[in-house]
Amino acid sequence: MVNILRMKIAQQAILDIKHKVEAAGFKMSDLSRVAEINQAQISRWQNGITEPLYSTVVRLDEAANALVSARMTMLNKAMEEAVK
Repeated sequence: MVNILRMKIAQQAILDIKHKVEAAGFKMSDLSRVAEINQAQISRWQNGITEPLYSTVVRLDEAANALVSARMTMLNKAMEEAVK
């Protein structure tokens, strides 16, 4: 029971990260590249085939945050150029 609950929590965390990445206009392949994690492994976690370590979920979230930050920086520069 505890293992099932842990896996569901990990799946939800990865789904939340996926939504964050896609909302910023990126794909999961971009996330896997930045996090240096095989995309097939991320898919296995999403589908509940295997369970990621907590530190790996944190690594994915940090990579997602880096992608979002890069997108925001790009958008801010574009807005500054448009205002000039």
